[in-house]
Order: sequence, then structure tokens, then C-alpha cells
Amino acid sequence: IDFGAYADEASPYPNPRPPNFPADTTWPWTAYGAPSPEALGMLGIEAAELTCGFHVGSFFNDYGTRSCEQDPPPMEEQMRDVERRGGLATLNHPFTDQKSLEWHTRLFREHSADSLVGLELAGDETKSTEVSIALWDQLLGALMPDRPIRGFGTSDLHLLTRTRFAFTVFLLNELTSEGVKAAMRSGQFYSVVGPKILSFAQGRGPRDDPRAVYDGTYPSLRAIVVDRDAQKISIDATGYDEIVWIARPSPSDAGAGAAAWRAGEIVQRGPVLDYSAVAATPYVRAGVIRNTDLGPVRLFLSPFALRRP
Repeated sequence: IDFGAYADEASPYPNPRPPNFPADTTWPWTAYGAPSPEALGMLGIEAAELTCGFHVGSFFNDYGTRSCEQDPPPMEEQMRDVERRGGLATLNHPFTDQKSLEWHTRLFREHSADSLVGLELAGDETKSTEVSIALWDQLLGALMPDRPIRGFGTSDLHLLTRTRFAFTVFLLNELTSEGVKAAMRSGQFYSVVGPKILSFAQGRGPRDDPRAVYDGTYPSLRAIVVDRDAQKISIDATGYDEIVWIARPSPSDAGAGAAAWRAGEIVQRGPVLDYSAVAATPYVRAGVIRNTDLGPVRLFLSPFALRRP
């Protein structure tokens, strides 16, 4: 709150700053001048972004690193601490780092799917979003069907003047912390990523009113049916123009950086996938697309594991 190009709000953090500032979780919210989640009709989850080095989303635990100026622990140690606390981790905006495909693949191999659950798909620019999606496909091609990786729609919001239209929709029987945690592990959600950076701040530089150019609607998932006998997967959704099924990414050099990562190929189109007709591939994922004047609004489902007899 007290840093950033347009920060003018008073900080709720105490002075002097805590030893781990700004890495400590701001939990509970009421201790930092905010209403309780319940008072807002929300479910609050203790979480933090570990940002000294590769940015890691840390959920359902109180872990915070030392400040970046105080020789923070290496990323592997940070992720082990999250896991020891029973938390979940995600890789945030991986396109901003120069790590190789081999490095990312090894990371997901070495950490359980019950702890390192996935990666962020959206970014501050359309190009960075496409790079993250290509990395997702490369990892799925290398690690599925045994090692699932979930794709999360998150905006990396730092300033209201630069907000990606991206979010994750959880499919829950009841709104509880345990339910959200289980859904993150099992892929019981879908992610929505829009084509544009939206600005909601007023009087601070260029601003497009998003309501003037985009009404905020996006495809809505109603049901998924897997018919193993017929070897078909059917998607029932509304508000979309096209459904595509993606698999089989062309291999990339394991030592290559982000610019060389290749996304998967469209193997079928339409709401029903006949996976008996898909050549050997360890996974397939679906994209539900609504076209707008600004570009596509895409709904990403968790990948389906394909095992051949």
C-alpha cells in the first residue's frame, strides 16, 4: 500500500516495520484496518507472494521470507517451508524469469502435485500470457498423465491503473477454506483471461472505461461429461463462440528460454472431443472462447489425463 507509482493511501503497517516486512502475511485482515472477510460476504485465505527471486504464490499458511536485502533463503527452501506448513504453491508470471524449460520441468518433478499445484497464466501483456500458456503446454507434454499442473487466472494486480481481466472460478459445494484448497489441488475450477489491461483509477494518466468497450461477460461452464465407453468428453457451456481442444505441443529445447517455448496444437473443435481419434498424447485441455472487439476472452479448463491401454 505504501509503495508504487500512485500510492497515496496511508499504510496500515506498524512503525517500525516488522523484521520480515513486506513479506509477512497481512492476516487476519482486521489487524490491518480492513473489515473481516465475513463482513464483506467473502472467504478470506491467508496467503502471500514470495518475491525475493522467482515469484511464488503461497496459500493456506503464514510463511514469509526475510526481506530481499537480508539474504533471503533460496527458492527451494521457501517452497519446502510452504509445504511443511501444509500450504499450496504456484509459480507466478514465469515469463518474467530467464529460467530454462529444463529448470521448470525439474521443479515440477521434484515437488508434489499436492503442494506445487500449478502456474499463473495471465500477465501484464498479451505476449506474456501466451508465453505462460506455452510453458504450461510444454510442462503438460513432459509430465502428464501422472503429474497434473493447474493453470490459474490471476491478474498480478499492483496498481488499479493496470489490471488484467483475469480470475479463477471455483466450483464448490460450500464456501470453505478446505473446499478451496481441495479444488486447487484437484482442478475443480476454471480460469478466465481477457484480452486487455483495464484501468479503474480516475484522473491518473490514460484511462479506458472498460464498460464502454467490454461488458464484462465471459463464457460460463455448466457441466463436463466423460463417457469412457464412447471415449468422448462433452462440455456444456454458455456465452461462447468456439470450443477448442489442445494437445501435442511440439518439443522445445530443454535448455531454451521463454521465447522458444511452443504452445500445444488444436486437435479438435466443438463441444465434444472424441479422444479415440487423438494421436498418442498424455493430455488434452479445452479452451472455451468468446470473441470480442478487443480480442478473445478465454476460459481455460484443467487438463484431462489420457492413458492408453
